Amino acid sequence: MELTRSRFRVIWYLLLYGLVILYTVTFPTTVAWFLFYSFSLLLLLSFVSTRHTFSIQNVNWYKTDENRITLSLTLTSKRKLPFFLSSVNLTLLKGNESDTQYQSSFFSRKVPVTFNQLLLPRGQHDHLTVDFEAVSLFGVWRRHLSFEIPVDVAVYPAVLTKSNRARLMRTINPELTNAIHSSLHEFYVKEIRGYQNRDAFSAIDWKSSMRRGQWMVKDYELEEDAPVDLYFYGGSPTDFEFLLSVTYSLYLELNKMMTSQLYLIGQFEDGPALRETEHSLLTIHPSTDERATAQIIRQSLSTDRKHILIKASDCKLPSGFSPSKADMILDEHDLHFLKGG
Repeated sequence: MELTRSRFRVIWYLLLYGLVILYTVTFPTTVAWFLFYSFSLLLLLSFVSTRHTFSIQNVNWYKTDENRITLSLTLTSKRKLPFFLSSVNLTLLKGNESDTQYQSSFFSRKVPVTFNQLLLPRGQHDHLTVDFEAVSLFGVWRRHLSFEIPVDVAVYPAVLTKSNRARLMRTINPELTNAIHSSLHEFYVKEIRGYQNRDAFSAIDWKSSMRRGQWMVKDYELEEDAPVDLYFYGGSPTDFEFLLSVTYSLYLELNKMMTSQLYLIGQFEDGPALRETEHSLLTIHPSTDERATAQIIRQSLSTDRKHILIKASDCKLPSGFSPSKADMILDEHDLHFLKGG
């Protein structure tokens, strides 16, 4: 619509200019020539006003905890001449998000612009795009440019709210308690102390409790890593970002009390793969190769460690593969209570 209006305005001015020329040729009076020269000068000034060489200075950006970015900059002329533009329109673009700022600029040497907060998609961002539109005097001509603003922003999956993280931990806590005291790992007793409200009932040491006449709990110290591995199986686009957010939130919570290993299975730049670094949360996408992904998960889950596997309900496990009874599998239906909270 805006482009159509701009073209209509140009056509209107050109038709008017043609009428002025026709009138001057037909009636070559002093007034006619004055109108011709005046109109020609106005059109020339209008066109020249968009021929500035623009530059962007004083770029400042900041990313909030909610993965939103604020950006401010100053638009200047490289020749230090004042703008003869009617206005400038600058649009900050990233993914499907955009924010447009309209600034009057007539006879200004610098035009400061501050954009509203823009939500960034998950991933590693090395630049932001700013589309620039210069509107000439009288709005006849327009000039379009595009600038890339260098940034260095890593946007990880959204972290669940504190209340939802607590609800998630209460859901899986019985499984974690069994894993921590699993016979698969060796422990030695650090101390014997009285039972506290935060202790699991299954952690009570009954022999010590009978001797002392009160509930007692043994504090153990692990001789090896915590026996819980967290897996994200990205074999389907169903609720992909939600399940990835749950995985990341659970990973952060688990590492507050134990060292939990994170395994990400999905599509990366070089194809389906398994990644074990937190940085890979930026680049994982739903896998498009079901057979390759199934082979990866079949090989990676062949240990005797306990697994928490988060996947979509329509993401099927490999045929012939049966998880251990100690494994915990969660899909979007099991985690529905976390949506919208």
